[in-house]
Amino acid sequence: MGDYRYRDLNGDGHLTDADKTMIGNVNPDYIFGITNRVRFGRFDLSAFGSRGAGQQHHQCQPAPVLGAQWDERQHPDRVLQERVRSGDEPTGKYPRIDADRVGVGLFSDAFVEDGSYIRLKNLQLGYDCRPGSSGHAHGAAYLSAINLFTITGYTGFDPEVSAFSTTDMRGVDLGSYPQSRVFTAGVTLTF
Repeated sequence: MGDYRYRDLNGDGHLTDADKTMIGNVNPDYIFGITNRVRFGRFDLSAFGSRGAGQQHHQCQPAPVLGAQWDERQHPDRVLQERVRSGDEPTGKYPRIDADRVGVGLFSDAFVEDGSYIRLKNLQLGYDCRPGSSGHAHGAAYLSAINLFTITGYTGFDPEVSAFSTTDMRGVDLGSYPQSRVFTAGVTLTF
């Protein structure tokens, strides 16, 4: 009780490499971006957003911790809260945590997730400081935010997974560091 069940795809009664099949698709159905720039008096506002939809990722972050080589203190909270705990509670998203269970370490569609997202990648507000009465000084000030927010149902750190971008393992998420959120401010003065 509490183990994943693997399907015998070729019907020979044994789970072997012959039962493996392709699962998921790392290629998005579409990706698009939109940018806009608005000026109002001395203010200038620009924004860039992007959207990717239909790609799937193999979320490996909970997978290695489902065997007994890790103690319970090292499990992500969502795995501990949503696991099968005993035969008395036979339901849960994740299997029981035990090295003796079936399929420890096997890839499974249980960890394939939708990687669709909407992200505000850049937002910048500027102010043009026109020359004063002397007419000699000119300047501009700006505030900028990069990766301000992301809307996604993906449980990994970043739906734009980049762990293996140049190999046949694209879409495998081993907990790659997410894109940073960066805030900057600046002033330019010309005399």
